[in-house]
Amino acid sequence: MEQSGSSLGSIRGISLSTKLKGDITEQAAILHALKRGWGVLKPIGDRLSYDLVFDVYGALVKVQVKTAWFDESRGNYVVDNRRTKTNRRVMVREVYTPSDFDFALAYLPDRDLFYVFPIEVFISYASEIHLVEVDKRQRKPRSAAFRDAWELIQQWAAQRETFVRQPVKFGEAVGGVTPSQALRAVKLAEKV
Repeated sequence: MEQSGSSLGSIRGISLSTKLKGDITEQAAILHALKRGWGVLKPIGDRLSYDLVFDVYGALVKVQVKTAWFDESRGNYVVDNRRTKTNRRVMVREVYTPSDFDFALAYLPDRDLFYVFPIEVFISYASEIHLVEVDKRQRKPRSAAFRDAWELIQQWAAQRETFVRQPVKFGEAVGGVTPSQALRAVKLAEKV
């Protein structure tokens, strides 16, 4: 589905599919995360409610990635903040829930710019988020606080308790008990 005014609508006259636009946006998010020294994990398939997972100093952050398009009539960028499920006949849109992911990234491809929204903020909008990139307005829109706000992810990750375990070889004692010792203790408890 081609969206009018989209900066990712075509490259050198070749029309891009919605899936390809999404792939390009995901790759841009991966590049931005890697430049910050974060690890990136990519789930297999597209059935989960998030697209990527960032490993930020041991904290795993689930991320949903969206591509914004330029609405020429309004002079701003727009991103849909709903989940879209399609089959061959029907397209269904559903709202996200707070447990679906931790952050949403809205990408403006022609500016190579991301808006970084915590899930609570992202789902608080109606069905669309309008991103204004001109300074002609008297007051800044609510979304302006999230423009290129990658530090929000870093702050969120820093607040998460991380627990780092030392690697253990298979069959080695963990917590002072080997698997065979644990099995003996269970058998003794059954006899009593």
